Amino acid sequence: MRGRLTSLMTSFRVRLVLGYALVLALIAGVWAWSLYGPLTQASIEQQRSHLQTIAEVASLTLAESTATPQASIAPIVARTQLRVTLVASDGVVLADSAQDPATMENHATRPEIAAALHGNVGTDTRVSATLGVPQMYVAVPATLGGRPVALRVSEPLAQVSAIADRGRTTGLLLLAGALIVALALGLRLAATAARPVLALRDAAESMAGGDLRTPVPAQAGELADLSSALTTLRDRMRTTIGELEGGQATLRAVLDGLQDAVFVFEGERVTIANRAAGELFRSPAGGWRGCALGDAGLPASLAAAVRSRLSCEQPCGGEVGPDPEARYFRVTAVPLNGTESGPRTLIVVAEITDVRRLDAVRRDFVANASHELKTPASAIQLLAESADAAAEDGDTEQSLLFVRQIKGEADRLRRLVIDLLALSRLETVPEPGSVTDVRSAIGNAVAGHRASAAAARLTLAIDEAAVEGQDVYVAADPTDVAVALDNVLANAIAYTESGSVTVRLTADPNGVAIAVSDTGPGIAAQHLDRIFERFYRVDGARTRTSGGTGLGLSLVRNAVERSGGTVQIASTVGSGTTVTIRLPRAV
Repeated sequence: MRGRLTSLMTSFRVRLVLGYALVLALIAGVWAWSLYGPLTQASIEQQRSHLQTIAEVASLTLAESTATPQASIAPIVARTQLRVTLVASDGVVLADSAQDPATMENHATRPEIAAALHGNVGTDTRVSATLGVPQMYVAVPATLGGRPVALRVSEPLAQVSAIADRGRTTGLLLLAGALIVALALGLRLAATAARPVLALRDAAESMAGGDLRTPVPAQAGELADLSSALTTLRDRMRTTIGELEGGQATLRAVLDGLQDAVFVFEGERVTIANRAAGELFRSPAGGWRGCALGDAGLPASLAAAVRSRLSCEQPCGGEVGPDPEARYFRVTAVPLNGTESGPRTLIVVAEITDVRRLDAVRRDFVANASHELKTPASAIQLLAESADAAAEDGDTEQSLLFVRQIKGEADRLRRLVIDLLALSRLETVPEPGSVTDVRSAIGNAVAGHRASAAAARLTLAIDEAAVEGQDVYVAADPTDVAVALDNVLANAIAYTESGSVTVRLTADPNGVAIAVSDTGPGIAAQHLDRIFERFYRVDGARTRTSGGTGLGLSLVRNAVERSGGTVQIASTVGSGTTVTIRLPRAV
């Protein structure tokens, strides 16, 4: 196909244009040579003849003149740029129209003067010794007062060149015009002859560039077969590429739908990477395709694990981590069919950090929950045995004391089970569209804790001054808000020995903040980062004495984050603690 196109281009366009250009170049060369060769010489000869004519006419006038030599030549050069020199037979300058004769040297050796004194017409072209410019000289024999003299007429060569230049300018303008007309005509003829071939070439280039919808122009004569072949090729390519693109799109959709990062390596260079690869790792500035493994920006431990598996002959895998960001990965390598560039390997990288973390949390939770459940159960068993022994001994008062203690441990066990059930509920997805009146929720929570606050001799107050006259609603489940407020207030009252507990409500267009402040002993800074962990206790002995389960603030965090909010704690030892819950405001 390419050979045929080359042949057509050479036949219809290149040969025509080159041939026409050669003819034009030959004509232009001959014309230019005539302008700069014969024309210049003809101008010089014409001007020399003109000066000779002037000199011969002046010699006739000079023969009849009775005036002085200087006065005799004055009329000859009047109103002209010519120079006339009159030289005696011995070479002495008698008169000159441009110079004082007394200052001029003997001219007997001048070629044109010597020829004129011998009765001939003399000519010469040289730089004037007196004027210092190139001159054309013509001298003829003449008589003055019956004595033989030489009459010389000269003119600057610049005048002669100006005449030739005007002729050349006119000739060049005519040549340029003729070339423009001839070129326009030649290009038009070449374009007309080459138009069908160029149309087919453009169609072929569009197809090569990927545009398989471009129409192939129908041609007649010898180009009809080429047009038909291009049309058939276009249709076949469109069908084949459509099938390939469909398969590639399906493969890309499947790969991009995976949560794990998928790479295909040729040697140590990435040829394919899915969307998850860019989400899990920062994409290189130039994109994944063609990026070397060492420039991909993967964590060093992961890059080393991938490199070690690029040479696997069988599917292989393993876990890597933690990296500097405390992430864990599972790497799976599957060898593919190799290419000329080297072996091809499919690498799948799955982040298992959350799985590891959940496993650790699950183990810790099971251990802590088992411990917390074991403590009241053991206490109940021990107290029951003690009550039974006291009853057998007839010590009714001691037996009743043990029974009351059994009831307290049972209550504690019940609260722990309730908190665990609440925690389990909070780990589910909330119902969409839930809305809660925060002012009402705060009122209910405070009302439920007034008795315990009064028993502890604490002042329990609500500060709603910042939202006075406003409806304050949040996009959260009412039960979640109640659980969060109940546990924050219970903690504040339990850990405050004297003073007050204040609930402050503020709001802005985007969110609602509930700040619960107490005047308790505060929490040391080293505990603040872990205060929301399950079963974490700042003072374990006191928590168990106060009946706490260690799940209160964990319930608060889960309830708030389940609704898309945040919870923060600020505390100063000796000054009290403030827990701030921020929830998204309902639209």
